[in-house]
Amino acid sequence: MAMNSGRLAHRTSPYSRRLKSNSPALIWIRIYDPFRTPAHWTSLVRPGQFAVFIYDARTHVARDAEGRRFDSSGGISIALCGDLPEAIHFAGEVVAGHSELCCEIYDHEGKSKDPLQVIYNPAVRSRYRGLKYSKRETFWGSVVLLCGVALIIVDFARDLAWIWGYVIGLKLTVVGGSFLVRGCVGWYEHRSES
Repeated sequence: MAMNSGRLAHRTSPYSRRLKSNSPALIWIRIYDPFRTPAHWTSLVRPGQFAVFIYDARTHVARDAEGRRFDSSGGISIALCGDLPEAIHFAGEVVAGHSELCCEIYDHEGKSKDPLQVIYNPAVRSRYRGLKYSKRETFWGSVVLLCGVALIIVDFARDLAWIWGYVIGLKLTVVGGSFLVRGCVGWYEHRSES
C-alpha cells in the first residue's frame, strides 16, 4: 500500500482476487512500512475498522490468505475491513479454504488487548481450542507432572546422589504443572461445550 498525504491508496491484493470478499472496504496493508506515514498499522485503523491477522494455527507464524509465508522483503500484511461482520466473513472464508490457518480480529486499539475473535476452521478447531484441547492438555500436564515428582522422589530416596533426577524432575514438575493448570482453566472455561 502506498501512502500519500496521510491517505491510503487502495490497491487490489493478489490474495483478495481468489476470495469472495472483494469489498472495496477491504484493503491490505503492511503492518510496518518505513516509507509510509504513519509507518505502523495501528495508526491507520480508525474506530469502526477491524484488522484481520492470518496465522498458521499450529505455529502462530504470520501467513497470507493462501497460507504462504510472507517473504522477508515485502513484510507482513493484514486485511483491514470496514466493519466487524465483514472481518468475520473474510476470516471465515480464509479458514474455510485453508484449514491449517486461523485468523485473529482486532479493533482500532490493536494488539494491546486480546483479539475480539479468533476464527478457526470448525473441522480442526478442537486441535487448538475448546474442551477436547483442554482435556488433552490436562492429561499430558498430569503425566509430565507425575514423571517429575517420581524423579524427585527417587533422587531424594538416594540422598540426592543422582542430582540430575532432582534437577530434571523439578523442571518436569514446573512444566507439567503449568500445562495442568492451563488445561484445567480451559476445561472450566469450555465446560458448556460438553
